[in-house]
Amino acid sequence: MSSVIFQSGAVWANSELSMVNECLLAIGEAPYIDGTIVESLPVGTDGEIAKRIVRSTMLEVQQKGWYFNTEYDFKLYPDVNDFVAVPPNVLRLDFGNSGNKHRYIIQGSSIYDRKDQTFKIKETLTADVVWLEDYSDLSIEAYAYITLRSARKFQQRAIGSGEIDQFTIRDEADALTDLQRVQMQTQDYKLQNHRVNTRIHNGYLVRGLYGNTDRRNF
Repeated sequence: MSSVIFQSGAVWANSELSMVNECLLAIGEAPYIDGTIVESLPVGTDGEIAKRIVRSTMLEVQQKGWYFNTEYDFKLYPDVNDFVAVPPNVLRLDFGNSGNKHRYIIQGSSIYDRKDQTFKIKETLTADVVWLEDYSDLSIEAYAYITLRSARKFQQRAIGSGEIDQFTIRDEADALTDLQRVQMQTQDYKLQNHRVNTRIHNGYLVRGLYGNTDRRNF
């Protein structure tokens, strides 16, 4: 399991508790000891507020779609009743530039056919999927960025001091730059291309860039 060293000097395993502890350290509070159950933190305490900020930031960042949580041409199969179930950790589906792009949407835990106005789907669907990854499955760069972004948001809420916040803002910006760099390297983006790739893997970060199809068949 990977770990990240933050400005506090502590080394944490990738976990929700580690992110909560970094939030507390950002305002000068002592972190929780290993083994603390995050779910049991009393409502309204700094730790519980940090937990909620961490969870919302996990969704905020990951739903944009990155190299570490995007899967291409994922197959979605109908069950015996012709319902296509959506895995619980799916954040977003993109059916590409085909005629299905706006036809199928997620409603509840199933795929809905807007054209035929039914949940009954007999064909296998193919989509690009953005997954909600668990804390331990995040890349080092993603884990660092989400942690520092959570800490900055928590610090602003708890203290509201712009002077103190400038250090965390710079750390967050550096972490985002690292994540963007890996995103660009992983997806092989370049500007010299004959077309704009508008599918989901073009991503939140590279809007306006051209996808390099020389090395990948996506």
